[in-house]
Amino acid sequence: MNIEVIFKWISVMTVGGSIAVLIFAILSKIFKEHLSARARYYIWMIGLFCFTIPWNVLIKFSKKDSRVLNQSIILGNSSYMTLKLSNSSSLNLQLTGNTAQGGALTALPSKNLRYFNPETLGKVMVYVWLVGAIVFFAWFLIRYIWFKMILIRSSRKCSNEYCRRMIERYYNLRKIPKKIKILESDIIQTPMLIGIITPILVIPTKDIVREDLRLIIRHELVHFKRKDVLVKWLSKLINALHWFNPLVYFAVLKLNRECEYSCDEEVIRKLKKDGKRRYAEVLYNTLLVSIGSGADAAFGLVGRKESIVERFRFIMSLESKKMSKGAKVFVVVLVSTTIFLSAFVQILAKDILIFDSDEIEAIKSTIEGFYETQYKAYLQMEYIDITPYLDMSKIQNHNKVVALKMLVFRRKYTDEKRYCYVEKRHFPYELHYKNIELYGNKAKVVIDLEIKLKEAYPSFISYGENIFELEKQEGTWKITKHIYDKWALMFYEFSTDQKLPEPDYEQIKKQIDRDFGIK
Repeated sequence: MNIEVIFKWISVMTVGGSIAVLIFAILSKIFKEHLSARARYYIWMIGLFCFTIPWNVLIKFSKKDSRVLNQSIILGNSSYMTLKLSNSSSLNLQLTGNTAQGGALTALPSKNLRYFNPETLGKVMVYVWLVGAIVFFAWFLIRYIWFKMILIRSSRKCSNEYCRRMIERYYNLRKIPKKIKILESDIIQTPMLIGIITPILVIPTKDIVREDLRLIIRHELVHFKRKDVLVKWLSKLINALHWFNPLVYFAVLKLNRECEYSCDEEVIRKLKKDGKRRYAEVLYNTLLVSIGSGADAAFGLVGRKESIVERFRFIMSLESKKMSKGAKVFVVVLVSTTIFLSAFVQILAKDILIFDSDEIEAIKSTIEGFYETQYKAYLQMEYIDITPYLDMSKIQNHNKVVALKMLVFRRKYTDEKRYCYVEKRHFPYELHYKNIELYGNKAKVVIDLEIKLKEAYPSFISYGENIFELEKQEGTWKITKHIYDKWALMFYEFSTDQKLPEPDYEQIKKQIDRDFGIK
């Protein structure tokens, strides 16, 4: 999977995630009084992780750029081939040998060539996104590693026996199987939890009242039990991938805030009013001294003073909330919204312009090979297998093969019998790609096939507008359906619901003999 495909899916996920976040924000505002902080935390966790869902979207490649809209390919035995790049420029391609015989192709740049390829802009956008994502996450990672390194170097094994006994008691009470490493440091003012694989709780060496220390450590242990550090890391990774989307920053901010609120809610759940006030005051004082510290820079857990005041008010006003009727309604609305969101994004994402040059070139190669292989068989008067370009499970495509076999045999037999002159020149024709749409592993292509000479072209050169439907099967694009708006010749007008038998060559010979008056 190349970087352009990854960016394509990031674009789809950012659309779906943005819609989800907007809906969640509105619903959270409406049902705020009916939801606990813990419920809001999990809601925003879901909202943020919506940015990782591909939504099973059908991606539409809208061919509105000048390169593809005006691209023309002249096929034939003329001495030059012209590839039209825009309305004001062209590129001359000199042919060495006959194209029907696989001649070489040499590019001769036109004078004053003005060529702007929107695909280049698309690739620039991809690499700008990639650089932005790497810089964003690297900056966070460097700050984290720097702070953790300083903290660990200044730390030592915890000598506070009361703290260790209290944590052991919490393990037993909460039935937590994995234990946490406890250190103490004199460079921090408040207990801190760091590490994912090996969680470490670092407590300050300064003297803290036992009751205050108990409340603060319990707060950190709630984070430990819920694996909030892992959630914060994942949120940073999602933020890095969608660094260009302001709604991701909004979702991360809401997630971090509700994470702390829900943790406060868990700690004071069984405390009385005096206990809540004491906890709020302790938290307020410890967070104030942490603003601007390394912890604030590395983790973003503290925030502005205004946020701390809001948190203080939240703690004092907090009451136990049970699952109210309004909360139940919210859950139903949330689930319904998530179900219908995928369908909505599917429609919306069709207008996203995605540059996937490899797939486009592969699709064009299938269509051009479909025409040229038939023409080569027509000129050589020997059937050449065209099934690599066709989905042979379709009756229409089977009938195309039968039609080509009949056409080639009729030409060969007529030429051998010298019944009439058989044209053996490759008449040039031109393919204009008007529109290409990509729907995952399916595609729809509209071309305009223009004939260049006033001659009798082979029946498979169905001039005018042609519509191809293709599907990618085992890594190869195959034509599933071919539709055209003009009456070509009888060879393409076979019924699509009746499979033709293989040609009876003896009967064809007799029919040709009769047509030329030979009995």
